[in-house]
Amino acid sequence: MRTFSPLARMLAAMAIVATTAASAQSMSPRFKEPQAVPLDFLKWIGKSTDWLEQEIAALGGAGKPTIHGDILETDDLGTLKAANRVRAFAFLAAKGLRPPYFDLAVAAADQTIRCVTQYPESIAPDIGAMDFAKKSFPAAAADQAELKSCTVAGTGGDFAGLDRATYRDRYFNASGTLKPEFRDLGDDPAFKAKAIDEGFFLTTEDYSGLLQLDLH
Repeated sequence: MRTFSPLARMLAAMAIVATTAASAQSMSPRFKEPQAVPLDFLKWIGKSTDWLEQEIAALGGAGKPTIHGDILETDDLGTLKAANRVRAFAFLAAKGLRPPYFDLAVAAADQTIRCVTQYPESIAPDIGAMDFAKKSFPAAAADQAELKSCTVAGTGGDFAGLDRATYRDRYFNASGTLKPEFRDLGDDPAFKAKAIDEGFFLTTEDYSGLLQLDLH
């Protein structure tokens, strides 16, 4: 039987890890065109673009973003979602601005609940701008009425299986505002979770209160 030296075994293991990582990165969903994220939020939390790139990688972003001045661009869904998550939490340091929707995992006794809310402090009273990497927040600290209203239950409606472009075009107008005929979906946490899963930064339109996609 052929045997291998410890060095050979180590190099083989490293090759397997590298191949697996490359394969995972190649499987990461990609956009046909780069998507943009404004970086004004970095001023609110006193952080640099180098710091942001490190946090995006730690959150699972597979591709290194391109940064031009105050705009980040990426064609990788994981990178976009990570940047949007850091951006959303930064609003907690910018008092007076309308907050976006937060995607929070809430740990109960026997399950983890997904909550999509514009009122994160009702779910986690001590939540802060640097808590974007927290895996979950305790259910015991949450306002139970808000937790019930923000909980994502089931797999969603007709929108669940749509691709990003079809979801956006079917339910939102050219400016990114939810079409009035779908107003009721604005109360469905699963519908809002779908927007976040597709890499959209989700907030509400100032005047109508309808859901709004940030189309930067």
